[in-house]
Amino acid sequence: MADPLLEIAGLVTAYGPIEVLHGVDLSVGEGEIVTLVGANGAGKTTLMRCISGVQPVKAGTIRFAGMDLSKKADHARAGLGIAHSPEGRQIFGDLSVEENLALGGFHRNDDLTGDMEDVFGLFPILKDKRHLAAGGLSGGQQQMLAIGRAIMGRPKLLLLDEPSMGLAPVLVDQILEVITTLRDRGVTLLVVEQNAYAALSIADRGYVMETGKIALSGSAKDLIADPRVREAYLGA
Repeated sequence: MADPLLEIAGLVTAYGPIEVLHGVDLSVGEGEIVTLVGANGAGKTTLMRCISGVQPVKAGTIRFAGMDLSKKADHARAGLGIAHSPEGRQIFGDLSVEENLALGGFHRNDDLTGDMEDVFGLFPILKDKRHLAAGGLSGGQQQMLAIGRAIMGRPKLLLLDEPSMGLAPVLVDQILEVITTLRDRGVTLLVVEQNAYAALSIADRGYVMETGKIALSGSAKDLIADPRVREAYLGA
Protein backbone atom coordinates (compact mmCIF):
# COMPACT_ATOMS: atom_id res chain seq x y z
CA MET A 1 0.00 0.00 0.00
CA ALA A 2 1.15 3.55 -0.70
CA ASP A 3 1.74 5.95 2.18
CA PRO A 4 -1.62 6.42 3.91
CA LEU A 5 -3.49 9.62 3.12
CA LEU A 6 -6.44 8.63 5.31
CA GLU A 7 -6.04 6.66 8.54
CA ILE A 8 -9.00 5.69 10.73
CA ALA A 9 -8.47 3.92 14.04
CA GLY A 10 -11.00 2.70 16.60
CA LEU A 11 -13.78 4.86 15.17
CA VAL A 12 -17.01 4.87 17.15
CA THR A 13 -20.11 6.94 16.46
CA ALA A 14 -23.76 6.86 17.46
CA TYR A 15 -27.15 8.25 16.56
CA GLY A 16 -28.44 9.28 19.94
CA PRO A 17 -28.03 6.31 22.29
CA ILE A 18 -27.59 3.81 19.44
CA GLU A 19 -23.99 3.05 18.56
CA VAL A 20 -23.64 2.35 14.83
CA LEU A 21 -19.88 2.13 14.26
CA HIS A 22 -17.97 -0.08 16.67
CA GLY A 23 -14.24 0.55 16.49
CA VAL A 24 -13.63 0.80 12.75
CA ASP A 25 -10.05 0.65 11.45
CA LEU A 26 -9.44 1.61 7.82
CA SER A 27 -6.75 3.25 5.73
CA VAL A 28 -6.50 4.62 2.20
CA GLY A 29 -3.11 5.00 0.57
CA GLU A 30 -2.30 8.04 -1.50
CA GLY A 31 -3.33 7.47 -5.13
CA GLU A 32 -5.47 4.41 -4.36
CA ILE A 33 -9.05 3.50 -5.12
CA VAL A 34 -10.38 1.74 -2.04
CA THR A 35 -13.86 0.25 -2.10
CA LEU A 36 -16.11 -0.24 0.91
CA VAL A 37 -18.85 -2.83 0.38
CA GLY A 38 -21.54 -4.24 2.61
CA ALA A 39 -25.26 -4.66 3.03
CA ASN A 40 -27.69 -1.81 3.59
CA GLY A 41 -27.45 -0.61 7.17
CA ALA A 42 -23.89 -1.86 7.66
CA GLY A 43 -22.64 1.65 8.46
CA LYS A 44 -20.91 2.56 5.20
CA THR A 45 -22.63 5.91 4.69
CA THR A 46 -22.19 6.79 8.36
CA LEU A 47 -18.45 6.18 8.03
CA MET A 48 -18.28 8.50 5.03
CA ARG A 49 -20.18 11.16 6.96
CA CYS A 50 -17.70 10.87 9.82
CA ILE A 51 -14.79 11.42 7.46
CA SER A 52 -16.32 14.51 5.88
CA GLY A 53 -17.33 15.91 9.27
CA VAL A 54 -21.11 15.72 8.92
CA GLN A 55 -21.45 13.03 11.59
CA PRO A 56 -19.73 13.61 14.96
CA VAL A 57 -17.32 10.99 16.27
CA LYS A 58 -17.74 9.49 19.72
CA ALA A 59 -14.33 7.82 19.97
CA GLY A 60 -11.33 6.94 17.82
CA THR A 61 -9.30 9.01 15.38
CA ILE A 62 -9.45 10.15 11.77
CA ARG A 63 -6.17 11.40 10.35
CA PHE A 64 -5.79 12.99 6.93
CA ALA A 65 -2.28 13.57 5.58
CA GLY A 66 -1.08 13.04 9.14
CA MET A 67 -3.46 15.68 10.54
CA ASP A 68 -6.01 14.90 13.26
CA LEU A 69 -9.44 15.88 11.92
CA SER A 70 -11.30 15.51 15.22
CA LYS A 71 -11.66 19.24 15.80
CA LYS A 72 -12.04 20.25 12.14
CA ALA A 73 -15.49 21.36 10.95
CA ASP A 74 -16.87 19.94 7.70
CA HIS A 75 -16.14 23.13 5.71
CA ALA A 76 -12.58 23.16 7.05
CA ARG A 77 -12.10 19.58 5.88
CA ALA A 78 -13.21 20.61 2.40
CA GLY A 79 -10.53 23.28 2.48
CA LEU A 80 -7.94 20.64 3.34
CA GLY A 81 -8.82 18.65 0.24
CA ILE A 82 -11.63 16.27 1.23
CA ALA A 83 -14.70 16.23 -1.05
CA HIS A 84 -17.82 14.15 -0.49
CA SER A 85 -20.35 13.14 -3.15
CA PRO A 86 -23.12 11.87 -0.88
CA GLU A 87 -25.65 9.09 -1.25
CA GLY A 88 -28.78 10.46 -2.89
CA ARG A 89 -26.82 13.13 -4.83
CA GLN A 90 -28.26 16.08 -2.86
CA ILE A 91 -28.01 18.52 -5.73
CA PHE A 92 -29.77 21.90 -5.62
CA GLY A 93 -32.65 21.37 -8.02
CA ASP A 94 -33.63 25.03 -8.40
CA LEU A 95 -30.10 26.08 -9.32
CA SER A 96 -28.55 25.58 -12.73
CA VAL A 97 -26.00 22.90 -13.49
CA GLU A 98 -23.33 25.59 -13.65
CA GLU A 99 -24.37 27.07 -10.30
CA ASN A 100 -24.30 23.63 -8.67
CA LEU A 101 -20.77 23.09 -9.94
CA ALA A 102 -19.65 26.50 -8.72
CA LEU A 103 -20.84 25.59 -5.22
CA GLY A 104 -18.36 22.72 -5.24
CA GLY A 105 -15.55 25.28 -5.23
CA PHE A 106 -17.04 27.44 -2.48
CA HIS A 107 -13.85 27.31 -0.38
CA ARG A 108 -11.60 28.40 -3.25
CA ASN A 109 -10.57 31.96 -4.05
CA ASP A 110 -9.35 31.37 -7.60
CA ASP A 111 -10.99 31.16 -11.02
CA LEU A 112 -13.20 28.08 -11.41
CA THR A 113 -13.51 28.25 -15.20
CA GLY A 114 -10.79 25.73 -16.03
CA ASP A 115 -12.06 23.21 -13.50
CA MET A 116 -15.61 23.57 -14.79
CA GLU A 117 -14.43 22.87 -18.32
CA ASP A 118 -12.60 19.84 -16.97
CA VAL A 119 -15.85 18.53 -15.47
CA PHE A 120 -17.58 19.13 -18.81
CA GLY A 121 -14.82 17.11 -20.45
CA LEU A 122 -15.54 14.20 -18.12
CA PHE A 123 -19.33 14.55 -18.46
CA PRO A 124 -20.09 16.24 -21.82
CA ILE A 125 -23.87 16.09 -21.29
CA LEU A 126 -23.51 18.55 -18.41
CA LYS A 127 -22.01 21.13 -20.74
CA ASP A 128 -25.06 20.85 -22.99
CA LYS A 129 -27.30 21.46 -19.98
CA ARG A 130 -25.13 23.92 -18.07
CA HIS A 131 -27.79 26.64 -17.96
CA LEU A 132 -30.72 24.34 -17.13
CA ALA A 133 -32.13 23.74 -13.65
CA ALA A 134 -30.45 20.71 -12.11
CA GLY A 135 -33.80 19.36 -10.93
CA GLY A 136 -34.76 18.69 -14.56
CA LEU A 137 -31.83 16.34 -15.17
CA SER A 138 -32.23 12.58 -15.36
CA GLY A 139 -31.04 10.48 -12.43
CA GLY A 140 -27.84 9.57 -14.22
CA GLN A 141 -27.14 13.19 -15.12
CA GLN A 142 -27.76 14.26 -11.53
CA GLN A 143 -25.22 11.67 -10.38
CA MET A 144 -22.70 13.07 -12.85
CA LEU A 145 -23.42 16.53 -11.48
CA ALA A 146 -22.93 15.40 -7.88
CA ILE A 147 -19.55 13.90 -8.75
CA GLY A 148 -18.62 16.94 -10.85
CA ARG A 149 -19.51 19.26 -7.98
CA ALA A 150 -17.16 17.31 -5.70
CA ILE A 151 -14.37 17.46 -8.30
CA MET A 152 -14.69 21.25 -8.39
CA GLY A 153 -13.07 21.40 -4.96
CA ARG A 154 -9.82 19.95 -6.40
CA PRO A 155 -9.88 17.18 -3.79
CA LYS A 156 -6.93 15.14 -2.66
CA LEU A 157 -9.42 12.62 -1.24
CA LEU A 158 -12.76 12.06 -2.96
CA LEU A 159 -15.50 10.22 -1.07
CA LEU A 160 -18.09 8.69 -3.41
CA ASP A 161 -21.17 7.20 -1.77
CA GLU A 162 -23.15 4.88 -4.08
CA PRO A 163 -22.14 6.60 -7.35
CA SER A 164 -23.84 3.96 -9.52
CA MET A 165 -27.09 3.60 -7.57
CA GLY A 166 -30.11 3.37 -9.88
CA LEU A 167 -28.12 3.90 -13.07
CA ALA A 168 -28.35 1.99 -16.34
CA PRO A 169 -25.34 -0.27 -17.05
CA VAL A 170 -23.95 2.04 -19.75
CA LEU A 171 -23.92 4.93 -17.26
CA VAL A 172 -22.35 2.74 -14.58
CA ASP A 173 -19.50 2.02 -16.99
CA GLN A 174 -19.08 5.74 -17.63
CA ILE A 175 -18.95 6.53 -13.91
CA LEU A 176 -16.38 3.78 -13.31
CA GLU A 177 -14.26 5.12 -16.16
CA VAL A 178 -14.31 8.59 -14.62
CA ILE A 179 -13.28 7.13 -11.25
CA THR A 180 -10.24 5.43 -12.78
CA THR A 181 -9.40 8.61 -14.73
CA LEU A 182 -9.40 10.61 -11.50
CA ARG A 183 -7.15 8.03 -9.82
CA ASP A 184 -4.76 8.24 -12.78
CA ARG A 185 -4.66 12.02 -12.26
CA GLY A 186 -3.54 11.52 -8.67
CA VAL A 187 -6.83 11.76 -6.79
CA THR A 188 -7.28 9.27 -3.94
CA LEU A 189 -10.77 7.74 -3.76
CA LEU A 190 -12.84 5.93 -1.15
CA VAL A 191 -15.90 4.46 -2.84
CA VAL A 192 -19.00 2.98 -1.18
CA GLU A 193 -20.88 0.73 -3.59
CA GLN A 194 -23.73 -1.77 -3.59
CA ASN A 195 -22.47 -2.98 -6.98
CA ALA A 196 -19.60 -4.77 -5.29
CA TYR A 197 -18.16 -6.51 -8.32
CA ALA A 198 -18.06 -3.33 -10.41
CA ALA A 199 -16.42 -1.39 -7.60
CA LEU A 200 -13.86 -4.06 -6.76
CA SER A 201 -13.02 -4.51 -10.43
CA ILE A 202 -11.48 -1.01 -10.55
CA ALA A 203 -10.22 -0.82 -6.96
CA ASP A 204 -6.77 -1.41 -5.55
CA ARG A 205 -8.04 -2.63 -2.18
CA GLY A 206 -11.31 -3.16 -0.42
CA TYR A 207 -13.06 -3.51 2.91
CA VAL A 208 -16.22 -5.41 3.77
CA MET A 209 -18.34 -3.84 6.49
CA GLU A 210 -20.93 -5.75 8.50
CA THR A 211 -23.05 -4.28 11.33
CA GLY A 212 -20.74 -1.36 12.00
CA LYS A 213 -17.48 -3.29 11.92
CA ILE A 214 -14.88 -4.20 9.31
CA ALA A 215 -15.35 -7.92 8.65
CA LEU A 216 -12.82 -8.44 5.85
CA SER A 217 -10.14 -6.48 4.05
CA GLY A 218 -7.55 -7.12 1.39
CA SER A 219 -6.59 -6.51 -2.19
CA ALA A 220 -9.55 -6.10 -4.54
CA LYS A 221 -8.40 -9.18 -6.44
CA ASP A 222 -8.35 -11.30 -3.28
CA LEU A 223 -11.77 -10.09 -2.17
CA ILE A 224 -13.32 -10.90 -5.56
CA ALA A 225 -11.91 -14.43 -5.22
CA ASP A 226 -12.97 -14.87 -1.58
CA PRO A 227 -15.91 -17.31 -1.44
CA ARG A 228 -17.49 -15.41 1.47
CA VAL A 229 -17.53 -12.19 -0.54
CA ARG A 230 -18.67 -13.96 -3.70
CA GLU A 231 -21.60 -15.59 -1.94
CA ALA A 232 -22.72 -12.54 0.04
CA TYR A 233 -22.06 -9.66 -2.35
CA LEU A 234 -21.17 -10.86 -5.84
CA GLY A 235 -24.10 -13.16 -6.52
CA ALA A 236 -21.83 -16.16 -6.97
